[in-house]
Formats: sequence, C-alpha cells, structure tokens
Amino acid sequence: MLQLTLADVSKQLTKDVIEEAFRSKTNSKIDVENVQVTTAAPKGEGLISAVYRINVTGNLRSASFVAKGLVHDALLRKTLNCSMYFKRETSFFSKILPILTELQESLGANEKIQNSVPNCYDYFVDGQNDYILMEDLGTSGYASITPMPTEFERNEALKVLSHLHAVSMALRITKPFLFTKITNDIFEIYYREEKRSWYTPYLLRAMELDLAVLSEDERVSNTIYYEKFKKIISEDPYGELVKLVTTRGEHTVINHGDAWCPNFLCSKEKAVAIDFQLIRAASPATDLSYFILLCGSLCQSKNDFMKAVDIYYSNLEYYLRDMNIKPEEVFTKQMLYSELKKYGKFGLLATSTSIPLLASERCDVNTFESKYAGVERIPLEELWKLTPITDVQVKECLINAVRVAVDLGFI
Repeated sequence: MLQLTLADVSKQLTKDVIEEAFRSKTNSKIDVENVQVTTAAPKGEGLISAVYRINVTGNLRSASFVAKGLVHDALLRKTLNCSMYFKRETSFFSKILPILTELQESLGANEKIQNSVPNCYDYFVDGQNDYILMEDLGTSGYASITPMPTEFERNEALKVLSHLHAVSMALRITKPFLFTKITNDIFEIYYREEKRSWYTPYLLRAMELDLAVLSEDERVSNTIYYEKFKKIISEDPYGELVKLVTTRGEHTVINHGDAWCPNFLCSKEKAVAIDFQLIRAASPATDLSYFILLCGSLCQSKNDFMKAVDIYYSNLEYYLRDMNIKPEEVFTKQMLYSELKKYGKFGLLATSTSIPLLASERCDVNTFESKYAGVERIPLEELWKLTPITDVQVKECLINAVRVAVDLGFI
C-alpha cells in the first residue's frame, strides 16, 4: 500500500503547519518527530473534498488531526467548483465563528458556540492546493451519526442546530448592520438559477424514484399523499427550492445548510456539527425541517415531528436567554410554527433528493477525468448515479417524510 504524505493532501500543508497545530493541540513546544497520513473516508464518500487523518507524534506526546483536501480528479474539481466550497467553509471558521464567539462573550453568555463545532487549526485556499486542518474528534469518542439516529443522537444534534441559530439570531438583533454584511456575503451555492439546467435532471430522476416507492406502497398509493407529491414534481420543484432558500425574511439566520445526521458527530455526552461548506442565510425552518424529516424511524408521524420541533425550540430558548435575550420578545414558538408553514416544504424537497442518493452506491471519484475526457462539465446525474430504492428502511423514511409533510401542510 502506497504511503501517503502531507503533499497528497495539499502542497501547502507542510510539516511546519503540522508542528504549529501539534504544539497548539498539546499546549507545548515539542518538536514533531513523526507524521502519518491515511485516508479517513471510504472511496466515493466525498465528491467535493478528500478527507485524511494525520497522526502526529513527538517526545512521548501524540495528537491526531483531520484534514480536508481537494479531490485529485481535475475534471471533478472543475465540474463542482470544489474550491468554492472550501472558501465557504474557511469563511465560517475564520470570519463568522469568531464573530459569533465574540458576540456571546459580549452578551455575558456562559455557553460557547465553539463547543458545538471542531477546532480549526489552519486552512489554505487558492483553487489548487486547498486544505482545512481540524481536530480529530474521533479520538475523543465522537462518531458520525448514521441516517438512522438514536433519540439521544437526534436530540443532541437538534441542540447544536438551535445553538447555531440562536447565536445567529442574537447577532441579527443586536448588530443588524454586521449581520447584514455577513449574510450578504453568503450567496446561495446549491440552489440558484444558474445551476437549474445542471441540477434539474438529477432532481427529477430522484423524485421519479421516490414516486415509484410511493406508488408501490398500498398505504400511500391512490391517496392524497401520493397525489400531492406527484403534484409538486410537476410544479417546478427546483424553482421552489431556489425561492425557499433565497428568500430573506425577518427571521433569517445563518443556517448549517446541509443539516442531515452524517454531518453531526456524537459522543456519549454531546454532539458537534461538521461540514460547513453549504452555510446559507435563510429561515431556521429550512435547516430544521430537513433535519427532522430525515431522522428515519424517529419521524413517523406529525406528532413525532412536532416533538422534535419542541426539543429544538426549548434549546433555542435556553441559548437566547443565556445571551440575555428574551425569546418571547424576539422569536416565539408560534413564530417558529409560522416559519415552518412557510418554509417546511424545503425539508421535503431536500429529503426527496437525498433519500435516493442514500439508497444508491457510491461512485469511484477517481475515474471521471479519464471517463469524461473532453467534456466541459460532468452531468450531475452521472456524478450521483441513482438506482431504484430497494432498502426497506430507506423506503420507510421516504414514506414517513411525505406523510408528515402533507399532514403538517408543508405541501
């Protein structure tokens, strides 16, 4: 097996960078003696970035880091504009997070938003040698939450989501000009009109596979659930997604943007959020509805959904009060319900595109450059090849999501 080096992650990720991170992590001035780089994600797991684990030792001390680097396939990097996602994530860690942290301190908060995300030690973005170097939370007992989470895992992830939203809300309320400046820089990456022709074929294929599952299940076929889902397919679902995430209402917050279970890590004590490549400025209901609807067996009914909403809001209240902000004056539970009525459709539309991907096999990210030689841009439906949904649990998750969304009036 070929031994990886720091240069395989990025030519800009040097031993000096690692040594500085190592000394910061170990709170020492120890010299690095050995660096070992290994892959940290299965083949096909990441199209935007390759993930590595870097184990460092020096004078009887050791530390482990996780690094993201650009995928090596040049055509894939060009197709997805991977560097744009690195810029977005580094912007979160270098600009937005420090502002949110300083805000909490200025408002006398006991809680710290930094405790809800990994420490970022270094980054570099130039479009060719991008990397982000973060702490390895796996060494502290954290593991990725699966798409079928436990109740504890779901609740802890909701706590993290509410924390991010609450501090963002506090920034909008206490420093509106700064909030506007930050959010104006957060243009929508995923759902925007310029991407319509590229994204729509994949979206419609995904929803056709969803519809096939609904049509085969006697509990929902020939019911209002089937008819309403079929209707939204014919009503420009991509345009609806664009509208839902680009509308800046009075309750806009900084969203995680890709809030599904695998983008949260959980230990026996708590959860943290990772992967801030898709942060957006939108209603908190977009993050919330997507997260809850994709929680597998924990969201089987309207009551299950609303129970999760109440858990989220209870934590949101706590974090707002921790910053000496009265939730009853700035964002009541009824206001949250109203946001869900307006923007909850996003949760179902995003879920309907994610579930077929969840049920399909991962692609080999190292074959695109040779396979599509001479092509300007790889079609999205080729990057994310979808196959009929056969997994029983995944089918059940989809059926539940549609029923709950209809019962709540999202569609």
